[in-house]
Amino acid sequence: MKRRFASTAAALLAAFALAGCGGGPSDSECEKVLKHVIELEAAEAGGGAVPADQRADLEQRKKSVFQAIGISYCRDEMTAAQVECALAARTLSELSAKCRQS
Repeated sequence: MKRRFASTAAALLAAFALAGCGGGPSDSECEKVLKHVIELEAAEAGGGAVPADQRADLEQRKKSVFQAIGISYCRDEMTAAQVECALAARTLSELSAKCRQS
């Protein structure tokens, strides 16, 4: 799950990086968008159904993915409009469909 989790989040964010330029968001905004994408990925991968005794492991995996991907792609390549769109997305499909063209 960890590899799929990280690769899906990274792929989505890389797609945004290719679509946008200029008007870069702040580090804080980039941290929020990356955490949001990771949360969406975790939810769609069954993270909401993780038993209580496995929640700590899930949270550690989320932190590992965050650290592995980092925020530089966002800070350097995404626009403020893309970040705003990504934060408003409620699913990965919505994020992918609506936010690439922001």
